[in-house]
Amino acid sequence: MIACPRLATLLLLAGLAPAAIARADQPAPAPAPDVEPEPAAPSRPDVDEPAPRYSYGSESIAMTSGDVRTNVSDWAVGPPGWDVGGELRLITSDQGIGAEPRLKLSDVGIVRARIRLTASRRIETFGAVDILAKQPSYTDELVVQGATFGVKVAVSRKWALSTQLGGGPTLADSGFWGGGGTALIYRAHPDETLSFQVSAGASATALRLDDVDENPWLTEASAGGTIMIHSPNGWFGMWLGAGLNVPVVHSDLIDPGTRLDLTLGTVYAVVKDWDIYIEAGIFDRGDAGHPATQLPILDGGFDQRTIVIGVTRRFEGKTNSYNHRRSGDALLQLGS
Repeated sequence: MIACPRLATLLLLAGLAPAAIARADQPAPAPAPDVEPEPAAPSRPDVDEPAPRYSYGSESIAMTSGDVRTNVSDWAVGPPGWDVGGELRLITSDQGIGAEPRLKLSDVGIVRARIRLTASRRIETFGAVDILAKQPSYTDELVVQGATFGVKVAVSRKWALSTQLGGGPTLADSGFWGGGGTALIYRAHPDETLSFQVSAGASATALRLDDVDENPWLTEASAGGTIMIHSPNGWFGMWLGAGLNVPVVHSDLIDPGTRLDLTLGTVYAVVKDWDIYIEAGIFDRGDAGHPATQLPILDGGFDQRTIVIGVTRRFEGKTNSYNHRRSGDALLQLGS
């Protein structure tokens, strides 16, 4: 009885031995190397973005920084005397600057200080300086954002000639821009409560950028029109304006496009020496998805919407704007 279990154990070991020997003869599998997985290839847009270029241009010269009360009167130029004023320009946009994707209503605020002087009964001069009062925390733009100077001359009762020069810094303090233009303005006054104004001219803009060898420039043909509805005495009114700018000649570094701007404003001028006005605007400057069509300028360099709130203090001579409006002085009237 004892010999049988021992015999069974020996037979079992004899059967397992060949399999163990066969496995021992096979080489052991090499250990898997420590290989890091390859990073996924970055996704590419469906359309390759063009190389950065810019499309330049300035506001219509007909939209001058002169006397806001011309929108509720029939003057070719403002009356003899001078006035000073200030306005707050709020800029919003679906496109942002820096890290944020868009500009909200309170992100950018520009204060414009302005002055107008009519030294004679036909020649009006005006100037303005833009100060950046509010900007996003993630940007560091210059405080002085630009300056404008212009002259408007009444050549007849219905025709005027306007010339304007301006300049300022580009975004991120990367250079400067300068521009100017001239426009011939015609104004009709078919009724004491209604006026029409049309203009046509040309403008030129050039930039001096720090990171380019050649400075880009552009010339445009401009046209505009304004419809003005106001009270018979000019104490209150509103206007709707549009400006069209078509590129004519430009340098090879830029890719300009046709631009269309719209403005809607109103003025309260009941008080003889004070004007209060509000204006909303939509300014077209290229396409958000194509940087080549935009301008590196904070105020007006890309698609944006503006709200302007302003006040003007008038210092007129003996023939002030209030009496002039009621006296019907034909020298400054554009329509009768």
